[in-house]
Amino acid sequence: MANIQVNKKQVNTLETQLSTQKKINKPSEDPVIAIRALRLRSSLEQVTQYLNKNIPDADSWLKTTEGAVDEAVSVITDLYAYCEQGATDSYSPSERSTLAESLNKLRDAYYAEGDVEYAGRYLFSGYMTDTPLTYQSDETAAKADFTITQEFTRENIELKTVYTNAYSNDDILNLNVKTDAATGNVITPNVADVHRVRIGYTKVSDAGTFEIKLNDGTTIAAAAVNDSNYQPGDDEAAFNAATGEILLGENVYKQLYASDGFSFTYRKDNFAKGDLNPVMYYDCVDNNPDNAGVVYTKKTEDIEYNINFSQKLKVNTEANEVFNMYLGRDIDDLITSVNNVIDIEAQLEKVEGMLKQDIYSDKDSQSKLNSIKEGLTKQNELAKEEMKNRFEYCVGTMQGYQEQASLAKADAGNRMTRLNLTKSRLTEQKTNFTNLKSENEDIDLEEVVVGYSAAQLVYNASLTAASKVIQQTLLDFL
Repeated sequence: MANIQVNKKQVNTLETQLSTQKKINKPSEDPVIAIRALRLRSSLEQVTQYLNKNIPDADSWLKTTEGAVDEAVSVITDLYAYCEQGATDSYSPSERSTLAESLNKLRDAYYAEGDVEYAGRYLFSGYMTDTPLTYQSDETAAKADFTITQEFTRENIELKTVYTNAYSNDDILNLNVKTDAATGNVITPNVADVHRVRIGYTKVSDAGTFEIKLNDGTTIAAAAVNDSNYQPGDDEAAFNAATGEILLGENVYKQLYASDGFSFTYRKDNFAKGDLNPVMYYDCVDNNPDNAGVVYTKKTEDIEYNINFSQKLKVNTEANEVFNMYLGRDIDDLITSVNNVIDIEAQLEKVEGMLKQDIYSDKDSQSKLNSIKEGLTKQNELAKEEMKNRFEYCVGTMQGYQEQASLAKADAGNRMTRLNLTKSRLTEQKTNFTNLKSENEDIDLEEVVVGYSAAQLVYNASLTAASKVIQQTLLDFL
């Protein structure tokens, strides 16, 4: 009877295996297989998570980023073409009149690529994935109010061309001829170079006091000015809030150049639609009553995805890695230089018209107007030369911006390559884990069928043998 029970149990076990296609039905049947199954299933679930969710999401993020950077590079290429043509002074007066609008549109298109989003997340905003790079409406921009601190090095100091003895519209209307105060001789407009440092924005607040703070703790006061052609004294620093420029006298320039860095703090509370959000670039303090006192410290903000066991991949690219704040400032300078030529040509046309009017037909007026015309002609030549030089300068800077964006694109491409390699390894791992799981849990159907047939035969034989023993009674032995 004991043998029958053993055989019956074996048959039941094999029947269960055939119906479930599994080696065990509960852990107690074989703890080793059960523990190994738990580990393999856990590993397979993680690999499946990486392959089906994390990696596709990271891949889409990187591809969208790469597409946006591609568009940014294309815009810079167009800007470079404009600068190259402008460097040869080949724009006609009619073309100059539309050039400013074209440059502005390209600048807006460049920064608009920084507002690209994927699955409801802005890609270039660091951890602030719910915040676009630029202000999307005038209403949103109007609420922005920041105190901004920018860090500078000697590399940020550059030369600016300013005009001396330049004629204004008031000078023309009043027939005010530029003369030397000492000799009374007529003097013509000229140019001079001034050292400057451009901050990130124009039209910032001019309220309060300003100072340049060197990294060694030294401070230099900067007086507020509003003359775009202002020339500071040798020991003077000035700040033009409208143009966003720190102007340096010769001795101040030498002091800053010899330092290991300096900073400047200013306030901007008149943002407009399309302006860049400063927290993406600089250290800021929020002055908005709803967020008053909130400090934003600019630092690296890497968004990483788990793409394999103990392996992470950075998926985001930050705005300052691609969209250079100073491309917009360079466009501002280009537009200013172009508009300056247009304005002077309009002044010349006005003077030529005045020379033909009866009201200015007297000898004195004619003499003054001719002197002004001569001065404006020289001023126009200087302005055209400055415009040409500015375009030449921007040919180099656009190449730099293009290289910066291309490096960001290459970096995203390298990460995509790593992602694809990891995907290939995980696909192989998934196959291996699936096979190991099957080998550990699933039965060998052929082997079990043979075993089941043998066990069935043994069980039937034991029943037959037992039945023959049971058929004999006590009478058979009398």
